[in-house]
Amino acid sequence: MSTRVTPAVSTAWIRPSSMPTAVRLSLFVLGVHLLTLLPVDIPGLSVVQAVSGFLILSFVPGYLLVSYVLDEFTLAGFLYAVGFSVAFSMFLGSAANLLYLGFDTAVVPFEQPTMSIIYLWASAMLSILVWTLTDPNDVRTFTVKFPDYDVRILTLLALVPTFAITGAMFINRYAFNELTLFTIVCIALVPVFVYYFDDRGRYYPIAIAAISSALLLQNTVITTYLRGGDATREFARANFVLQNGFWIPAGTFGSMPRIVTLQPAYSLLTDVSLFWVFKLVHPILFVTVPLITYVLTARYFSKDIAFLSATLYIFLPRTYQIISRNTRTGAAIMFTALLLFVVLDTDLPTRLRQLFVITFFIGVLMSHYGVSTLVVFALFVAYVVNTLAAYLLDGKRFSNLSLRNMALFGVLFFVWYEYMTDGIYDFLTMSFYNQISDALFFTQGSTAVRSINLATESTGGAFGMPSASYEVMFIGHLLLGVFTSIGISLVYLRYFGDGIPYRLDIQRWIDRNVLPGLSDDVLEDSDYVHLVVGMFLFFPLSFGPQVLSAGRTFALVMVIVAPFPILVLRSMRFERIGSKPAVVLMVAFLLVTSGFVSAAATHDVSPQPIIDGERIVESGSTTEQFAYYAGYTSRNTVTASNFLIAYLPDGANAEVTTVSQFIPYFYEGNRRANIQFSRFDGSTKNAEGYTYLSEPDTVTGKNTQSFLGFVFYTYDPLPAFDESNTVYTTGHDRVHYNG
Repeated sequence: MSTRVTPAVSTAWIRPSSMPTAVRLSLFVLGVHLLTLLPVDIPGLSVVQAVSGFLILSFVPGYLLVSYVLDEFTLAGFLYAVGFSVAFSMFLGSAANLLYLGFDTAVVPFEQPTMSIIYLWASAMLSILVWTLTDPNDVRTFTVKFPDYDVRILTLLALVPTFAITGAMFINRYAFNELTLFTIVCIALVPVFVYYFDDRGRYYPIAIAAISSALLLQNTVITTYLRGGDATREFARANFVLQNGFWIPAGTFGSMPRIVTLQPAYSLLTDVSLFWVFKLVHPILFVTVPLITYVLTARYFSKDIAFLSATLYIFLPRTYQIISRNTRTGAAIMFTALLLFVVLDTDLPTRLRQLFVITFFIGVLMSHYGVSTLVVFALFVAYVVNTLAAYLLDGKRFSNLSLRNMALFGVLFFVWYEYMTDGIYDFLTMSFYNQISDALFFTQGSTAVRSINLATESTGGAFGMPSASYEVMFIGHLLLGVFTSIGISLVYLRYFGDGIPYRLDIQRWIDRNVLPGLSDDVLEDSDYVHLVVGMFLFFPLSFGPQVLSAGRTFALVMVIVAPFPILVLRSMRFERIGSKPAVVLMVAFLLVTSGFVSAAATHDVSPQPIIDGERIVESGSTTEQFAYYAGYTSRNTVTASNFLIAYLPDGANAEVTTVSQFIPYFYEGNRRANIQFSRFDGSTKNAEGYTYLSEPDTVTGKNTQSFLGFVFYTYDPLPAFDESNTVYTTGHDRVHYNG
């Protein structure tokens, strides 16, 4: 009897019975989302699709990567996972669009179920890759390392954004302001209570997330339509992609994948209207930025300073008011924060670190052209100064950014903006040069000086601000600059003290009063101090409205600079009564710079919240009204714009003023007039055509000629239109025909 010999079979390809936790979670999310695409009507299925779609775009790819490379999943790992996932989703959507344009396939990418299939396939392949590369003999465990939290405290912190959103809804539905005013008080008190009662800093990140969510989401849902700024134009570009199923890079707005690929992708995968994607998704993602400020600051300062720094950052009105509704700028700042974070993270494996550096830098490029210009300049300054310090001073580390990195950044910047964005490279370089030459330094013609010099008796307020809130915020803005300059100077003095000997009594004073809240790494890590200086160079730009200034510059700079005013205030000591007065001063500083106090007390033109618009429209000063409409889009104007598109003849000429608001992005009719707009010259005896006066024109009664900076305009009285026919009016918006 013969015995058949069975050949040995290799079992190396067999995976362990238990797949990695990250792969299991990712496949579960993908499977759930796949089920939501089935043509069945189940209650609650839309919520499941929204959550699973959001996780696929914002968390799954990065979580898989981080879980494979790192041993622990900490807050830093979570932030890296979110940042990489958003960038990966943006790259993938752009690649799918590029393939469609290159091969002219029959299936357009930005439609369902094509979009979901693309992202499901990519995430599934990434999951399989991670599972395949995982060594079956590797006993390493991936642990989620977060502290144990008290559910009761988490519930209290969760009530803050809940009240904020509810209060905003009450304002735009029922004109009920009291809940929002109560929320403002709660938001202002949260950091005070957490700072005093959380001795170990356990709830600092949760409190930062709660405060950030409350401020950002309240500001976006406080109106029933998209507010001013760039939001409406960004919405128009993204909506155009959804209507056509693809996008063609063109110009400044139309070349930023953060708008034209990621926003449509979120709308399609979550099955949420594009309108609510703008209102909800971007603010939720931007909550990561103050958390990055916290984690980054905690590496060089104490946890207390890190917490107060992150709180200060999100409390700044220019952050939560402008950035919450400007997705390009907000995304660019998020990727910049992540880029600075990874550059300064020496604990990451080298290859993962290089991958993150390139990914986040490209994320900045694909989000906002102005911010990317500032970032490239700041990185270049930091690299040069760091290299000089490392050669000239003892005990200073060389930059984590290599010359190869800087060259790569320059090439990517030039190629993207010269060849991939319809040639806006010249526009960027000229704008940047003009800003540096005319606004960066405190010359007589600079933006900051001009804003202060415009104070006259006719504008009201010590600095010519339109209201108490603006005046308080403007003074807070100046105080931030002063305290930040002092803080950076003190740290730099101590940093140079190791290599350039100077008076020992000064060094001892800094060690005794400043360095107790400072890590020794600051004195050695040249990257950090020089990146701070490179970013702070742009602080003067934050006073004006130009392409590289205002909210985007302020929010960008303070990501890494926020600890320094806190460091100065917290370092104040009073020998007999301790440092308590310094803490009180610090809390007052937070409230003043935020503008909360004046907004709650006077109910005036502070953009957050807009709670006294009727008074401003009916009886406010001209400057108040200009300030109000600078950040406010009237429902009347949306209605009047729809009328113009629907009923004016093709090729009709319509005259408008400088502040006229024409909002075509919410028109849904089939017929769309091609209107030629020209600047209104103030004469009613012009050639045949139309004059469109939007609500800012008729309420102020002014024919605005030019924009001077901040909220200041030059203007003439708006003439009467007695000889013209009024063909349309909403009560405020009017369309006149000049026969």
